[in-house]
Amino acid sequence: MSKPTFQIVTTDNQAYTQGTSRLGTFADLGGEAPRLESYEHDGDYLQLNYSNGFRQLLPEHRVKHIAYLDQD
Repeated sequence: MSKPTFQIVTTDNQAYTQGTSRLGTFADLGGEAPRLESYEHDGDYLQLNYSNGFRQLLPEHRVKHIAYLDQD
């Protein structure tokens, strides 16, 4: 993977960086740890989309900021 283009930081200072995993390993499910690929706003939540189809919802009130690198 190339350099990350975004990072999401929560109000409790947890960072979610593109290309990394905070979901642990899924060896019991026959796969590797999913990697964060993208995010999108979904109502009152920020939906984090991971490889292998996994997703995680963060309440928007927990999002401190989103930093991203504009590659255009």
